[in-house]
Amino acid sequence: MRKRPIALFIFSICMMGVALSFPIQVTYLQDFESMFKMLTVLNIIVMVLCAVTSAAVFKLHKSFRVLLPITVVAVIFNNWWVGYVGFNFEPLQTSVASLMFIGLCSVLLEKSTYRVLANPKLKWWDVPKRSKITVPVTLTPLVRGLPLSKKSFDISETGFFMQGLEPKELEQFNVGEKFVVCINFSKILKVRCEAKVVRKSTKKGIYPTGVGLQFEEIDERVRTAIRTLSQAESSALQ
Repeated sequence: MRKRPIALFIFSICMMGVALSFPIQVTYLQDFESMFKMLTVLNIIVMVLCAVTSAAVFKLHKSFRVLLPITVVAVIFNNWWVGYVGFNFEPLQTSVASLMFIGLCSVLLEKSTYRVLANPKLKWWDVPKRSKITVPVTLTPLVRGLPLSKKSFDISETGFFMQGLEPKELEQFNVGEKFVVCINFSKILKVRCEAKVVRKSTKKGIYPTGVGLQFEEIDERVRTAIRTLSQAESSALQ
């Protein structure tokens, strides 16, 4: 399994370090009892922003797009204010601290990290568990051909693998091609959605010859059906 970009770990850990640095600095310069008296409202706001942004970036929650720039501005303004007041730190020191913080943010420009930040849907390390569920599926090409009815080999909340393809049928599939998919979960639950081909393969290991399809958009009804069937399969195996 491909792992989360290391830059996300570095950034998140360092952001938490920035948040904790405020009480640590006060304790070092004064004493522990003075910590709550010395921390300003601005300090506390920056601490909270750093901690929340750390979690948002690590999980690639959509809120990071708003939180990250706000946090950068808040940290730089806080450092400027501390240098301007001149209490415990000089302007040169706070300016260097701001530059170091900007340098920390620059780790997010690392190629693979920036790519997934620009499109959080690419979170390759966060692939939902696939359950071996065999149900009838029908693919209807959007451009050409007739509907094709086969069975799934496994299904997750992001897609499924369709089995039972003949070599000639497999050759007709193109990666990126889109289909309207009808999945017959039961006699009373049939759902339709769009999916695209993301891979095709011949028999390998436990996987039969077939194609992997990724859902374009699915509603909560489909997700609920997949979760219910997955839970039923897990219970049967225990």
